Amino acid sequence: MSKATHPHTLKLPREDHGLATSKAATRRIQGILPVFLENKITEAEANGLVVPLDGSIESTVAAALAVDGFGADYVTGLVMPVQLSDEGPARTAETVASLLDIDCHRLNLQPVLTAFQRVVGETGGPTDDLVAMQNAGERFRMACKYYVANTRNELVVGTVSRTDRLLGSVAKHGENGVDLSLFGDLYRTEIEALAAALAVPSDLLDQSPHPMEHTGATDAAELGIDQRDLDSVLHFAIDRGCSASVVADKVGVSESVVERTVQWCASTRHKRHTPPKPSMDN
Repeated sequence: MSKATHPHTLKLPREDHGLATSKAATRRIQGILPVFLENKITEAEANGLVVPLDGSIESTVAAALAVDGFGADYVTGLVMPVQLSDEGPARTAETVASLLDIDCHRLNLQPVLTAFQRVVGETGGPTDDLVAMQNAGERFRMACKYYVANTRNELVVGTVSRTDRLLGSVAKHGENGVDLSLFGDLYRTEIEALAAALAVPSDLLDQSPHPMEHTGATDAAELGIDQRDLDSVLHFAIDRGCSASVVADKVGVSESVVERTVQWCASTRHKRHTPPKPSMDN
């Protein structure tokens, strides 16, 4: 898709790799995002924001921006561990909430998933499908975010990066079930630069992206490139519509990596669009 027809056209200063990671760029982004949140809250006549906290760079930066824009009193943090492996990130998330001084609630969803597995099992359905259960866990989180938002008249802030959105590294109707897609136009590398500008603790900056459910590896590792190169490939190939050969030359990767990345995005297109419907036009 060409740049002219794609919403990812923010007028940001970009470096040779195509990403907005310079000090000038992060300052510009720091000015754009709080204004975006403020405008949407005003339009919706909402009381504040619900931010899911999972210990990631993305959720931490989202919460920090919300607090910077509105103050801690208008931000509700939700920590929602589902699996035992979520406990470490959950503690990190609670530390972030404490540092930001926001109202934070832990919702332990493992009993919900266990009950769900029991009910599904009683119908004869499989209960040991790892990907299906992980997706179910994300949808439980989505339901909880909206329950809290509904009871407080608040808007749910999404923390999914453009990287994960394009590659489909999310559960359908899960993490992207939000009111505001705060990082919908920012790649993970750009969010990392923003985190550094906001002085997010270095232990969070060192944290790797969430692994893919079916392999345990990150998207970049699956492609055999580093995170910045992956984001550059996505920017040049998807946002600017450059050919595989041009992208390969600009980023310094093989054409096969570019082609595989573009195909990956195409195969997960269904996660980014509203469900198809039949046309009733005559």
